[in-house]
Amino acid sequence: MLGLKRGTVALYDHEESWEKEAEKTINVLRRICSDKIYDIAHVGSTAIKSIKAKPIIDIAVAVENFDEMLALKDQLEINGFYYRPSAEPENQLLFACGSYYDGSGDDQTHFIHVVKKDSMEWINYINFRNYLNDNFEVAMEYENLKMSLAKANPVDKCREKYLKGKHDFITRTLRTALVKSYLGKTVRIEIDRPIGTPHPKHPEIIYPINYGYIPNVYGGDGEELDVYILGIEEKLEFDVTANIIGIVYRKNDVEDKLVAAPEGAVYTAEEIEKIIHFQEQFYDSYVETR
Repeated sequence: MLGLKRGTVALYDHEESWEKEAEKTINVLRRICSDKIYDIAHVGSTAIKSIKAKPIIDIAVAVENFDEMLALKDQLEINGFYYRPSAEPENQLLFACGSYYDGSGDDQTHFIHVVKKDSMEWINYINFRNYLNDNFEVAMEYENLKMSLAKANPVDKCREKYLKGKHDFITRTLRTALVKSYLGKTVRIEIDRPIGTPHPKHPEIIYPINYGYIPNVYGGDGEELDVYILGIEEKLEFDVTANIIGIVYRKNDVEDKLVAAPEGAVYTAEEIEKIIHFQEQFYDSYVETR
């Protein structure tokens, strides 16, 4: 099964043919766009193997320059990829496939989401897919939500009710998937609050450890993702490369934090909680380590 009549919301059991169709589509796009594509991946619900999905293939394409993709618009259309201006947010381009777009019918079969390389849009597409494939219970929660929404809105011309109904789950899942994706990785951290720095909003709080953020990666508060840095006693003024050894989940806040340390440093969750208590005492938080 591939494709749905526009305005219809219906879910089908996962099919291996979706993965084959996605790979075929990716190969066609690579042929057309050649070196314009930085990365490309099958995303969306048809890329999550354990759940039901609308039989529409979603492909995310990471590029450096939107104009280079738009310059290929005619060639893409010849191959069945139709540009849909204003159908995506400002930071994405959308191309779509199906008989609805070539005028021969009402079906939609593929959506091609073009985003900037290393952007949060790209990160979120990949993290959401990977997190649900790695966490069966969360994937089942998502499937149950979608089935409920599909039952309530079998005909949803612009998919507005269906999409709005998924919003809170997706936002919550992306927040967790983001911090999970960094656990165990080595990253570059910009330092903005070295040892001895007062908190910018609460000057009575003085940082006993270095504190920074991962550049151009944005957490739940819309600000760059914050990192506690352990195991470095000297005051850091610029940036540092370190391993992410823990996650600080905040139950009563819109963001979570990461914990980093030099290569080979080991801390238990309890040790981390004691070190970061100076700030986390004001939140209902807990620490997860590798």
